[in-house]
Amino acid sequence: MKGVNLLNKYYFVDKSRYTENWPLLALLFVGAILAWWQISSLLAAVLAGLGFIIMLVNEKRGKKKNGNSIEVLEKCIIFNEDGQSRSIAFNEIKKIKYSNSITTGDSTILIQTGINKHKIQPSNYENSDKLLQQLQSKFSDFNCTIVK
Repeated sequence: MKGVNLLNKYYFVDKSRYTENWPLLALLFVGAILAWWQISSLLAAVLAGLGFIIMLVNEKRGKKKNGNSIEVLEKCIIFNEDGQSRSIAFNEIKKIKYSNSITTGDSTILIQTGINKHKIQPSNYENSDKLLQQLQSKFSDFNCTIVK
């Protein structure tokens, strides 16, 4: 299809935190069984309640970003977050700064315009490598200033 620009939309990956906390939840489960068997049912109920609270917090964190996306178009980036959309034109970008998280090692892109700043963490989106590559390509096409 000649003359048609392809839309590139990247959805936020709904990461489950259960994989991060399963050792703690398993330990609480085993501890609750041992506490019920050896010490008291009240202690077992407290440990089970603690595990339940951890699961609820993880569930709330996972749903917070559900449905968010980034669209990289020919001349702008559209952010769809929490039911609202906003855009940044590539020619409005003043500075771009790349940084790595100390704990996870994931890269973060800080986009600064004349009005505001916006952070993008590509690893939070599906096809993160393609998203990062496409953003870098657009930044170089529009001669955006990259600050270290």
